[in-house]
Amino acid sequence: MGGRRISRRSIVLACVLLLGIFSQGCSSYSVKRVSLDTEGGVTSRWTDTDARLTAETLIKKAMDSNWFSDFRNTHDRKAVIVLGQMVNRSDQDINTRIFLNHFQDALINSGKVVFVAGEDYARKQAEAERKYQLGHARSSTVHGPGQQTGADFLLTGSINSYVASRGDKEVRFYETHLKAIDLTTNEIIWSAEYRVKKIAHASGGSF
Repeated sequence: MGGRRISRRSIVLACVLLLGIFSQGCSSYSVKRVSLDTEGGVTSRWTDTDARLTAETLIKKAMDSNWFSDFRNTHDRKAVIVLGQMVNRSDQDINTRIFLNHFQDALINSGKVVFVAGEDYARKQAEAERKYQLGHARSSTVHGPGQQTGADFLLTGSINSYVASRGDKEVRFYETHLKAIDLTTNEIIWSAEYRVKKIAHASGGSF
């Protein structure tokens, strides 16, 4: 054979050099961690900042109300609450469960109320554990059916939105509403809302 034989080592070295050349021409990707207080972007759409401000405001309104203390004074114990559904009636895909979880955590940490599990997955897991205990645990440690704490109040709510646009201007209005329902009487014993109004201008692009 007239041509020289190319060694395996030379081929590997050439591939490494080519990879280096191609990687320099590709766009880089980076991730930056920011504070939770950082604004989620200049947009009229619902952002993480809107969710945080809404949760903080409604939590404060709940803390400042007297329905917790009224119940405790009447029944000599803390009120028991279960989280219901928060209906998203806005024009965006908003994870309302995250908002409700923040609300629940704040009230639990306040020491004013007690929450019981309301999500289907949590209840199913608890039920499965009780069944396991009935068949495997010592009788003195079994937590069987019929011993669970019932809720006094159901916490539920909704998020609504209204959008209006003309030319390069768009206005979005969000209303988040929460209410606590007495599960004995079906009366609404507490309700509160928080509104967000956002105006965006586009100089030729979309909102």
